[in-house]
Amino acid sequence: MRMSGSLALCALFLTGGYAAAVEPTSEDAAKWSKVPYGAIINHCTVPGVVALTFDDGPHENTHHILDLLDDYGAHATFFVNGDNYGRGRIDDKSTPWPKTLQRMIRAGHQIGSHTWAHVDMSEADHDTRYHQMRHLEQALADVLGTAMVPTYFRPPYATCSEECQRQMEEMGYHVVNFDLDTKDYENNTPDKIAHSIHKFSNALEAGRRGDSFLVLAHDVQKMTSQVLAGFMLEQIRRKGYKAVTVGECLNDPRSLWYRRLPRE
Repeated sequence: MRMSGSLALCALFLTGGYAAAVEPTSEDAAKWSKVPYGAIINHCTVPGVVALTFDDGPHENTHHILDLLDDYGAHATFFVNGDNYGRGRIDDKSTPWPKTLQRMIRAGHQIGSHTWAHVDMSEADHDTRYHQMRHLEQALADVLGTAMVPTYFRPPYATCSEECQRQMEEMGYHVVNFDLDTKDYENNTPDKIAHSIHKFSNALEAGRRGDSFLVLAHDVQKMTSQVLAGFMLEQIRRKGYKAVTVGECLNDPRSLWYRRLPRE
């Protein structure tokens, strides 16, 4: 008997380890994962890995990045927005975005929160932060056909004030930034993308055996999709690193990358 798309995704969460032992509530979250909640994380803890992260999607450029990841047998993390770049809501079934997100999960990639509308969470007040996170949670739960939402959060503009961090801890989120910024958002033209390529390449060249990298890139950028992503994956393979998700680079079990959708 063939399962429906939503049932198949549920099975991935439940049998694939994505939610085998999920936290019952966000308030209990700190009892489950050894990765800190609320405090900003800039570095991987597992040696010899590269955690590629892509922000601001999903986008029409995301599919080629997913194709490349498939080709290299690699995994990555996508910190998604609910409505950004004028592309429409991610839970709008008339758009490609629901299937894009479902493809990410089927391929074993990690989905994290980047707020609903790419809001500066240091400037936002408590209620705005809350609704930005909850709105995206509900949309992801609807799209994936499960009651699971991310436990990992990338703050837009890489800023999350102390108040923001305390609130994210209360809501059960790990706050993840990066230690290698490709600056692809500044170099999204054919004549400039070499700057991002050199930035990534130089970091790996300077790395010592056992180093790891937590990398910021953006799947919405055309040059990242067409040029940078493939270059990074090839360099990771040639240098003997492993391309992993953020959860993997922090040695966090897959079962703790997501938690149950909170009941209001």
